[in-house]
Amino acid sequence: MSMHLVGPELSLNRIKKYKLKLTKQKRHDLECDLAEYNKQRKRNGEPKITFDEYLDMRCGIVKSKPIRPNQMGTYNGPRYSPPPGRETPYYPSLNSGIGVALKKEPQHYTGTNMLGIGQLHKSNSVPVFRKEDAEDQAKMRRG
Repeated sequence: MSMHLVGPELSLNRIKKYKLKLTKQKRHDLECDLAEYNKQRKRNGEPKITFDEYLDMRCGIVKSKPIRPNQMGTYNGPRYSPPPGRETPYYPSLNSGIGVALKKEPQHYTGTNMLGIGQLHKSNSVPVFRKEDAEDQAKMRRG
């Protein structure tokens, strides 16, 4: 029986999202965690979030904001720049003035060295260049 024919009751991962039951102690713990989380966000230069947003994030209900250009058309995502002292130097390429490379002549096999095509196993076609190779294939030997 394949897995696509059975229902979700035989699934190995949970499909039901459970609501968080908030007691006074859990709410107090979450508020303390939120304060620490907002401190970390402040260190990273990010804005604070509310308790409801933090609760949704802890319960797995995350509403991610897509990174898109704002109204003026500029990029509003995170800024990435190399640390100071790691700027990549610019090395200009050599201009010899000759131009592009020449096209390589296509190689054609004339068939003078190959004796024929042998069949070593079921549908494995192997080129035969020597008489010893043909004898080895007839005796089912590789090598």
